[in-house]
Amino acid sequence: MKRTLYPVAKKFHQLDLPFSTRTLEQSSVYEFSHNEIIQEEAGTLTHLYVILEGKAKIIKSQANGKRSILQFLHSGDFIGDLTLVSAEKTTKEVLAIGPTVCLALPIDHAKQVLMQDIDFVKMISQYIGDKLIRRMEHFSINQTYQLNYRLALLLLEVAVAGIYQEKLTETAEYLGVSYRHLTYTLKTFKENDCVYRESRGYRINEANLKQLIRSMQRE
Repeated sequence: MKRTLYPVAKKFHQLDLPFSTRTLEQSSVYEFSHNEIIQEEAGTLTHLYVILEGKAKIIKSQANGKRSILQFLHSGDFIGDLTLVSAEKTTKEVLAIGPTVCLALPIDHAKQVLMQDIDFVKMISQYIGDKLIRRMEHFSINQTYQLNYRLALLLLEVAVAGIYQEKLTETAEYLGVSYRHLTYTLKTFKENDCVYRESRGYRINEANLKQLIRSMQRE
């Protein structure tokens, strides 16, 4: 992890961020590598993060020891928002997917200053609502669409530099299918030149995956 004070990180000054100069002056920019922990599970929340570049995933550990992906996050998403508004008492683990850059706002400043700003409160409330709706839509899609359609969407969404590196056991659970069903579908994807197996994971053929999605939408 690399930390740079926001005032020094001039590369990001051109971004239209919804925060005052006072807030940004107290913030930092953190650069995370692939699979690096952004927020620990059941840890102390020290910052409210906003993803500036890259992707991340929210992980929850189950009582049986399994780890489940709850949601994937992208540029513009917050990390720590539910804890900030006291909707979540125990933090979940958040991991970077590929190189990921976050704006980190000190949590004390967020609680004492931002939560007193009516415009910020409206924004974070709307964001949390949208985030929860996205989770609900994911479960609805899992119940409605075939696996090859859902898997194609996921590969396009989560791949970094054309490579999908998520664990297949976690992917199967996220998509609500068995590991065997997932691997069989990936086998058909390989046969149709939608993915290619590599040591790091699966290299995706974006054009073929998009064509597969379009063909299924017409059915």
